[in-house]
Amino acid sequence: MGIQRVNLWVVLSISLNALGNSLMITANLGSSPWTSAGQNLVSIMPLSIGSAIILFNVSSFVLSYLLKVRFTLWTIVKSIVLSFVFGLFIDVFVFLLGLIFASENIWIRSLYLVIGINFIAIALSIHFQCNSVYLPLDYLLQAFAKLKKSYTVGAILCMSIPLSISTSICLFQHHVTGIGIGTILFVLGVGFLIDRYNQVIFINKPSYSSMKVDDSL
Repeated sequence: MGIQRVNLWVVLSISLNALGNSLMITANLGSSPWTSAGQNLVSIMPLSIGSAIILFNVSSFVLSYLLKVRFTLWTIVKSIVLSFVFGLFIDVFVFLLGLIFASENIWIRSLYLVIGINFIAIALSIHFQCNSVYLPLDYLLQAFAKLKKSYTVGAILCMSIPLSISTSICLFQHHVTGIGIGTILFVLGVGFLIDRYNQVIFINKPSYSSMKVDDSL
């Protein structure tokens, strides 16, 4: 696949991923686990949701390394830059959706939720098949998926980390933020949806070992 075409697919996947997360935030029925953790971190620190997600992305390199994923310095730099773009897109989409599409109607919010989860799953399916640079959290998800030979199981294991962060902050704050039915549906369903979209989206054949990790530092 040509470099320009890969870059277009990566931009599409990052935009779709950010939009999907922003739709879930706007629905206010429970966000994806890492975004929920970001929303909770924002409640105790002077950060935007996008900035909190950038922080989680950068920190996830450590856990990926412990799971025996090795990166070149150039891969780390590109992935961190992608994280900053992703975080910025989330902040922009959340702002725009809040101005244009915010609604108290439960059915409209439920629609946002369903669309958001599917957008994220499609984005991850596309991004993983591009065999290009990934977000650090995507490397972590793939590491768990490779470990368990299933995105369904790998996603559940990976998502347990931000859920633990959110639960701890909620208990500390005595207030539930970003956790709801949407979070549960995401944890149980996003891996299944990725597996399904991998069967209908053909960019490159997806593989659990297709991460661009190169030599260890």
